Amino acid sequence: MVLAPTYPNQNILNNGNPSPSNPPLGNPMTNTSGNQYSNGIYRPQMGIGVSSWQDLNVAQPIDPKTIVMFATLGATVGTFVRSTNALQSSWLPSPLAYTGNNTKVSSLDNTDASTGVDALIWTFNHQMVNTSANIPASLSRVVFLRYGFIWDCQVEINFGGSTYNNVQLTVRDNLGTSGQFLNGATGSIPVISFGNGITGNQILHVSLLRPGTYSMVLIMQTGGNWSAFEMEWIVIA
Repeated sequence: MVLAPTYPNQNILNNGNPSPSNPPLGNPMTNTSGNQYSNGIYRPQMGIGVSSWQDLNVAQPIDPKTIVMFATLGATVGTFVRSTNALQSSWLPSPLAYTGNNTKVSSLDNTDASTGVDALIWTFNHQMVNTSANIPASLSRVVFLRYGFIWDCQVEINFGGSTYNNVQLTVRDNLGTSGQFLNGATGSIPVISFGNGITGNQILHVSLLRPGTYSMVLIMQTGGNWSAFEMEWIVIA
């Protein structure tokens, strides 16, 4: 997960993107080029700035709202919660996959028709997912998205015939932490929750705050078993 340096007085009123005079918001852990050195200091490439599994276990989880401004899954609007069931003792492989259909960027600005044209052109020039059988499963999790508060990035995901409950979106590396300990012994993880009863083909809608490469995950439960669908978001202008 790669984040950019933080700058004050950020102006995002430039067609939904940060203005050229104000670099993107972010975290000084790394820069958007993926360079592991920032101001001459070596920075790890994980989303959480750690250098070993011992460090990750006691690190604070990342709030997905630092990346995601708004999210829906199908007709369900996401809700920010501190999840107490995101950390599980065992996981099954996820059968979820991108469908390759209904995947596009749309404009949320109904007052400016030119942004709708802009979104059409962007979608035409950017293949967002690859569902071809000639790439490995790990690479098929990559999705190209667009950042900016007026852009609605839409990616259709096949949940199959099973019905999933406790569907939650968070930063992948959060699942290696012990969570935030609030008023008790159970660690909580900041997530965007989509609730229960998710099945079939569902379109994930996200509006994103900043560019970068992010390891995200949808976690869910069915039949008492938990699985995690990992996604690599490459977010560009």
